[in-house]
This record gives sequence, C-alpha cells and structure tokens, in this order.
Amino acid sequence: MENIQNILQKIEKNYIDKDKKAVGEITLNGVTYKAEGLTRSERIEIMLSLNESGQNNVRTIFEWLKPVIYKSLNLKEAAIKAKENGYIKTYYEVIEMLFEPDEIIKIIEFILEFNHLKPKEFIKKELEFQKK
Repeated sequence: MENIQNILQKIEKNYIDKDKKAVGEITLNGVTYKAEGLTRSERIEIMLSLNESGQNNVRTIFEWLKPVIYKSLNLKEAAIKAKENGYIKTYYEVIEMLFEPDEIIKIIEFILEFNHLKPKEFIKKELEFQKK
C-alpha cells in the first residue's frame, strides 16, 4: 500500500496549504496591479459555481468572476471612494469604470490561469472570439 502514503502526503500538503494565497501581478497598459490568489476552498467554490448549461458567454463569465476580480485586485478602497464621489452605484462597477473592455478580458484570463482554474473549451472559445 505505498499508494496510500502518496495519497496521505497529498492530503497533508493540501491541508497545510488550504489557506495559502499566491500573490502575483498583472500589467495593463503600463500600470501594474498586485493580485491576490484564491484559497483552495475559494477555487473549488468558483469552479463549482460556473453554470454548466453551456449557455455561458463572456458576459456570464465576467459576472461570475466580478467578486473574484474585485477581491483579487484589492479594489475595495477605490470602490468606496468612487461610490462616495458618485461615479459608481455598486462597488463592483469599479471594475467596469477602471478597466477597458480588452483589459477585462485579459484580467479574466489572468484570474483563471493564476488560480489554476483551467477554463473549459467554451470559455476559451468565448475569450478568443471576444478578442477578435
């Protein structure tokens, strides 16, 4: 049963790293943003929450990832100030007001890759189509 030892090692590693968040950067039009990754349980929740009906498009994916983008790029402080100044009505609107549409596509790709959330074929096709 040497396989059981490998399984236990993997479980132990995942247990130790369960709250670990990677830190990275994304550069958009010369501006670098720090990005915080998701925990193991957050990644699982995101992957399980995606609508499996096959009716997903970039808009659906964007709506699905808005909370993750907001949290990962630490946009809370900017959102609070923007809302106080009347520039946005909801905190998540800060994403649409801060980034250009092509940048949002890059952010979606980055978030999925950075958090090891392999986009399914339909997501890849939608992102490719949106780029054109």
